[in-house]
Amino acid sequence: RSINEDHVNNKYLSTFPLPDNIKATTDLAVANAGASLFIHALPCQLTPKWLSANKDLIPDDVCICSTAKGLYVETRQLLGDAMLGALERPQPLAFLSGPSFAAEIMKGDPTAVVVASQKLYHATAIQKLMSNEAMRVYVSQDIVGVQLGGALKNPLAIGAGMIEGMGLGINTMSAFVTRSCNELRQLCVAMGGAENTIS
Repeated sequence: RSINEDHVNNKYLSTFPLPDNIKATTDLAVANAGASLFIHALPCQLTPKWLSANKDLIPDDVCICSTAKGLYVETRQLLGDAMLGALERPQPLAFLSGPSFAAEIMKGDPTAVVVASQKLYHATAIQKLMSNEAMRVYVSQDIVGVQLGGALKNPLAIGAGMIEGMGLGINTMSAFVTRSCNELRQLCVAMGGAENTIS
């Protein structure tokens, strides 16, 4: 109600006003009516089950853009593979990834992200919708590399935090970051991604 009547989200980032044309609903059929893009922002581990339960309400020609980061643990898959398995049909998919904290985006801090889709026109359509003076959206067709980068950056960040917490210096941190990025790049290539996606 607060989103529709007061144009604020009382639960998250309540100090930021929302545009008047944003409407909230709990009715998926209403939300999807006439939609040309479906932005899916559930956590990774909840995504396949939710899609399976609601697939009949999602048109099969609408691109689903996932903001989730992670590997689907139950089936040990990339999220995109688990999503297609849950939908049980071909579906255009895109994956939005990059260092992007919601509060900083709302403040208008300069932010750069990447959106990947097998079909470039899906990625460029999302790029046009989401780009503005402060938000730079790059496009890619490497859905494997973008998914892996988004999923595995967090363990690398934890490792960097451990190094800092142990009081180790720049030598250790540099070695860790260099080797970690190289290993992530090798994994990306081994799984069919592009080497230059992980840079």
